[in-house]
Amino acid sequence: MDSRSRLFERIERLYDVGLLGDAKVIIAGCGSGGSQVALQLAMSGLRNFSLYDNQTLGEENVIRHACGLRYVGWNKTEAVADLLKDRNPDIQAEIHNADLMALPDLEDRVRGAGVVILATDNESSRYRLNEACVRTGTPFVVGRVFTRGIGGEVYAYRPGNSGCLGCLEMFLERKPLRDRIREIDLVSQEERDAMYGLPVTEIKDSPGLNVDIAFITNFHTRYALDAIARGLPERPKNMEPIEKNYLAWGNRPVHPFDKHFQIDRFNMPAVAECRVCQEDGA
Repeated sequence: MDSRSRLFERIERLYDVGLLGDAKVIIAGCGSGGSQVALQLAMSGLRNFSLYDNQTLGEENVIRHACGLRYVGWNKTEAVADLLKDRNPDIQAEIHNADLMALPDLEDRVRGAGVVILATDNESSRYRLNEACVRTGTPFVVGRVFTRGIGGEVYAYRPGNSGCLGCLEMFLERKPLRDRIREIDLVSQEERDAMYGLPVTEIKDSPGLNVDIAFITNFHTRYALDAIARGLPERPKNMEPIEKNYLAWGNRPVHPFDKHFQIDRFNMPAVAECRVCQEDGA
């Protein structure tokens, strides 16, 4: 029996699942964010994944990760691949237990992807992926959660129609949104060590509840589906284009947000002084 015969019968009349299925998705980082986005994309009909991560799943990860306790000790890529195939046996998942910074052929790997999901836990790998995507004209979507899970942001790079990650950072440096706000993974090791055992609320490894992260991963997934749809000859029905390519979301009224569930959206064009996308002619 066809393993897909009934899997999508509740949604296929609303969405053209078949149009999405063949797109290649690269998940760069299979942690709490990347695993949730990968699962949501699989449940939306995507079948071709390339999973990148070089870490194993620890017990402390499970409370915010898509994979449960039975996967503790597994490589995150293998755990996520197994989880996806449990939802849809037809999924093809390439597993790469590799450090993205050590891959000499990164541009070849991202070229031709429908979208790259930037979900790594450090800036250096994100910026290397940013450069590879700009040079190959590959769309990507990056999602990030702020300290203490107070909110986060999602940004979609649209080749030829938007700025890259470097443009975004230069723009946001001048905005109140980034005033005294750091991403959960930008706390230094010294700060992290000083926080343990002290009554300090901003602890790197405790960014918030899974529900705080889930708001961002859901937006991340929606932007990823939009990126894939933009590259198809025919856009799937009931999947209208998302106009703005940047979204900031506040979970609760903590600076820089004024209220619960605050949202801010805008379009981020290329910045003339950006050394990445302007030099590469994007």
